Amino acid sequence: MRPFAVFAPAALFFSLASCQPQSAPSLTGEDSRRALLAHFVDVTALPLLDNLEQQASSLALAAAALEASAGADSTARAAARTAFSTLNVTWQQLEVMHLGPAGALPTFLKGQSLRDGIHSWPSVSPCSVDQQVVQNRMTEAGWASSRLVNVVGLHALDYLLFDADVDNACPGAASINAEGTWTALGAFEVTARRAVYARVLADDLLAKVTALRRLWLDDFGQDLKAAGDSGSSFATAQQALDQLYAALFFVELKTKDRKLAVPAGLHIDCPAAVCPQLTESPFSQLSLGNIEHNLRGARLVYAGTGTDGVGFDDLLVGAGYDDVAVDMLQKLDAAIAATTAFTGTLEDALVTEPQRVIELHGVVKAFGDELKSSMPSLLGLRVPDEGAGDND
Repeated sequence: MRPFAVFAPAALFFSLASCQPQSAPSLTGEDSRRALLAHFVDVTALPLLDNLEQQASSLALAAAALEASAGADSTARAAARTAFSTLNVTWQQLEVMHLGPAGALPTFLKGQSLRDGIHSWPSVSPCSVDQQVVQNRMTEAGWASSRLVNVVGLHALDYLLFDADVDNACPGAASINAEGTWTALGAFEVTARRAVYARVLADDLLAKVTALRRLWLDDFGQDLKAAGDSGSSFATAQQALDQLYAALFFVELKTKDRKLAVPAGLHIDCPAAVCPQLTESPFSQLSLGNIEHNLRGARLVYAGTGTDGVGFDDLLVGAGYDDVAVDMLQKLDAAIAATTAFTGTLEDALVTEPQRVIELHGVVKAFGDELKSSMPSLLGLRVPDEGAGDND
């Protein structure tokens, strides 16, 4: 199958700021932590969720237009791909902020695992998506909400919108091939059903994003800002910061270890020298941009949003660790710059210049090492259980 390279609009990319920590708040102790939490909720998370909901609405409209053409209109398909790519930028930044309802219990207080229904990667299965195409039950009421996460959400949409090959992703022994049910559909029917499927998933995605935003707006965001107050789910602001730090650990556990180490052949899950097929977005080939925007999202958490942002770097400065604050920001900005230095896709680079991908992994690792060592030791943060044994 032949994936396509599509890039999100440049206007959505955050420009790199100077490698200096933002101005530290004139607060100390618990008050400084509460200031960080308020800034994160009001200035970073909620605006991103607002954008995500608007972009999900645009994607749903674009997918409906594609469905109306039975998937045959190239202009409608291009519009749907662009809408997907635009939303994907915002989502990838929010990936490093998946505390609360987006996260899973017991790691995240009030976790509802909503992230999995939106983007289940690395739990994905293009073959299972194709099996759903053959079954053709997508338009039944409640269908999407009753499916396994590996056939809904962004990864399934990535496959449906960007893979132009009308063959399926299943092995020859799979029933849709062995029994001839896929071949019997024909190219027109496969294309039309995939367009219906994409529209159903886009509608489902909009509903899930809306629910996530509403939970943040009506409950979780306020709870996070009230950390330490009577009635808050968080006994102290430090406990709430532990949750934000656990979400930020996504950079270490997923961005570095799964999105880079696995396809670069640095992980046991890749059985070959390199595994381009194990990138996050092999069909749209947005994998490199995904890494970039995970890191840009991490920068919003670490240094705050805007020139007056309040982030973890301010806590380091306030505690007297100015040099560590600067060093970590420099390493994070170096990692972002390394992703933008590539002229092509991650999938192509893994084949033509795999050493560059290994070097990119090393640059991301430099920030990740500080994330899991300096920050918890200097700020008293609790390393999440899934990261406690990560010693690479």
